[in-house]
Amino acid sequence: MSSILPSWPWRSNQYHDISRHPGDPENLEEKMEQRPHKWQARWKEMFFDVCLGFFFNVFTSRSKFSILGFIVGISLGYTVSTGASYDQIHSISLNKPISPEQSGTKWGKDLYFYPPLDEERYPAVPSYNILSETSDILASARNMTSQSPVTPLFVPFTRNFVMLRQTILSYIAAGWPRDQIYIIDNSGTMDANYNGLLSVTNPFYLNYKLFRGRYGVNIVRTPTLLNFAQLQNYMLATAINQNWTHFYWTHQDVVVLSDELSTPYHSLYERVLTSLVSLIPTMNSKSTLQGGSRWSIVWYDFDWLTLVNVGVASSPKNGVGSWDTFVPYYATDCDYYERLRLSGYPILERKVGDIFDLSKPVPNAESAFFGKARNNTEEDSGRLCGSSQYTELKNKLKLMMKEKGASGRNTWQDAQKGGKGEPWTYDPSGFQTAWWDMAAAGSSNGKTLGGIWGGKETPRDEINSGMRELYMEEEKELWELEPLENLESDGELGATGRSGAAGRSGATRRASFRCL
Repeated sequence: MSSILPSWPWRSNQYHDISRHPGDPENLEEKMEQRPHKWQARWKEMFFDVCLGFFFNVFTSRSKFSILGFIVGISLGYTVSTGASYDQIHSISLNKPISPEQSGTKWGKDLYFYPPLDEERYPAVPSYNILSETSDILASARNMTSQSPVTPLFVPFTRNFVMLRQTILSYIAAGWPRDQIYIIDNSGTMDANYNGLLSVTNPFYLNYKLFRGRYGVNIVRTPTLLNFAQLQNYMLATAINQNWTHFYWTHQDVVVLSDELSTPYHSLYERVLTSLVSLIPTMNSKSTLQGGSRWSIVWYDFDWLTLVNVGVASSPKNGVGSWDTFVPYYATDCDYYERLRLSGYPILERKVGDIFDLSKPVPNAESAFFGKARNNTEEDSGRLCGSSQYTELKNKLKLMMKEKGASGRNTWQDAQKGGKGEPWTYDPSGFQTAWWDMAAAGSSNGKTLGGIWGGKETPRDEINSGMRELYMEEEKELWELEPLENLESDGELGATGRSGAAGRSGATRRASFRCL
């Protein structure tokens, strides 16, 4: 990488350093102090080249004019070729994200990962929602899982920073560990948000410092804009790269509340851990694989909060595989969830608290979810369990969710219209129009999903039955074309000998779903 910009051939430039990052100001100042003035460094190297050229010319020519010409030529050549390289290199290095070595993260060399900053965390989590490190349920979860963190939560973001903010605040207030929350910056604006180049009115604006500093959560940036199906595959790929057996994901337009009137009281996060501990034995155990009771995902109020069993997708022998990116938005979940069911992997449902699907921001979100603290410290939230403030907030959220269901669904996505002329920014209205066109083309009322499951005009309520019929027909054709013993010898059938999709490879099974 030391020669990505023009430099003098056959000799490396000691100032071509692209390892600096703006997140390390002390390192930056040290480099600035240590480096020589650019003209001083340039004249040093020019002198070296002139001397070398002179000695070379002595052996190749006897003319004094040729010696002078050679010296002038090599000096001008060096000056022109390196005139921009020094400044360009140092300006480029200012835009690099924090490196894993500087941040201390365990994410390897992932330059798209931004861990929490080393700052005080606010607002204060209500004391009754802080799970003790000596908790039995926490100890059980850690002992039964082979991954760290135990409960990684992905929150994909594309537009509307205000909606995302209240989602993050609600999870933190309900006890979810801040450092186990991962915002996925899918704004498609490259590093513009990290460098603070977008305005608050820009729909793709995301405040890195606020979330990583004050709120203490992680941010993972996608290399470019992804659709919903691609985001799901991105989360799966990230989990696989981190050797996670499971992860959680939630929508950026929901908020959560612990059930503060339940007795005995347990926070939403504690109930999530309890649920996880009960599910681990049937996640990937040998007996589960043989008995056909391996679950795929767990819904906590539909997919507003979802637990994903990574092995169901990634298993080489009988994994379901990836989400279909040719069905980018609406109905891509129908496609994937039905493939899970038909493959013999049940979708479970559990209750851990209250989850509300919203289309508008909650006024004064910090005080709404955390209470008005008497002082700004982690130990004092100023809120009591089961208080009137909790009851009022819950009733308000119920009303807001009802309003969204009546007429306001997805209006939050197109609420902001600013950002004109800012780096990497789509026109908000054009983006919204294109988004709906893409969603319609892939949905059950469009061409793509209808072509897969039963024709372009297939009504939505007939899609599921069409899935099952197509699946069974393809299964029958497979067994007629390939003797069972051949499938077993080729590794296409699981070791348990299960019939149907659950015993077949993800590649073969996915091909049977694509009706071309």
